[in-house]
Amino acid sequence: MSLFSRIAVNGINGGRIIRATSSKVFMLLVALVLLTSVARAQTPIVITGTKFTYPLLSKWIAEYSKENPQVQFLLVSKDDTSKKRIDISVIAHLPENNELNETKQSIYVNKFALLPVGSSTNSYVKSLKGRTLDRKDIVKLYFEESIFETNKNKKPSPVNVYSRSNKVCSSVAFANFFGRDASEIRGKKVVGDDICLLSSVKKDSIGITFNNLGYLYDKNTRRLKDGIAVLPLDVDKSIAASFDNVDDAISILEKEKIETIPVEKVSFLVDKSIENKELVKFLNWVINNGQQFNHEFGFLNLDKEIQVEQSQELTELLSLK
Repeated sequence: MSLFSRIAVNGINGGRIIRATSSKVFMLLVALVLLTSVARAQTPIVITGTKFTYPLLSKWIAEYSKENPQVQFLLVSKDDTSKKRIDISVIAHLPENNELNETKQSIYVNKFALLPVGSSTNSYVKSLKGRTLDRKDIVKLYFEESIFETNKNKKPSPVNVYSRSNKVCSSVAFANFFGRDASEIRGKKVVGDDICLLSSVKKDSIGITFNNLGYLYDKNTRRLKDGIAVLPLDVDKSIAASFDNVDDAISILEKEKIETIPVEKVSFLVDKSIENKELVKFLNWVINNGQQFNHEFGFLNLDKEIQVEQSQELTELLSLK
């Protein structure tokens, strides 16, 4: 018989017992309330990083929370982290020396691709008239020349490049893929999120940029957003045709390496000496269970070998048993 059952029975047989024990019962109830409040108010796992990953991060958090409702999360912008403890920093480029040190560990969680694009009415693209762009052409366009030859019989056409600042993940990843530094990307710098690049090129008849699949394609129709076109790349026709649909593009990019399309890993930067087991479990879930949600948001799955390596590394470094 439980404590509360015994109290109820005793209360029937003698009110004096209830009066004698009421203070103890009250203290017990207060203790239970305090313990419950502490459990509910546990310190949340704080996540920040490159913004274009936030829709997928929100999905991961929502799905994980269905299985683990006791775990709390806080997804904050990089501008809102000065007074907060950060458990996970999300980056979408190869970690640089200043981002990793003796206390930090990089965990790969998926991959993303950057496509070179312009508006669907881009006069520069029209001037190509069937000519396709190889790796050298892309390097010239984005890093070297503002006036680019369209064909041997016509005067070179001007091209305007739009990109974010040199420090953002998309710029760093794009430049690294072509063996350049982000500071070498020429043209106009756009303030705001990467998605702002699309509105910029739509307003410029000779504007081009690059962007991730999650921003380039409509999440519902799975097709390129209105007014956007992928630059004509020097690839097989079947590959070029795949760019009309994000799922086809993902399927191709997960199987093949294309020299004109940067593909880079997304990483979680975490503390090696972490003691939060709930955080460790979440990391492991993302690597092994979270992959199923990547395609929905325009991300590529990790290669199986890398997935296994990351899971094993997480087990060893963070003592997950």
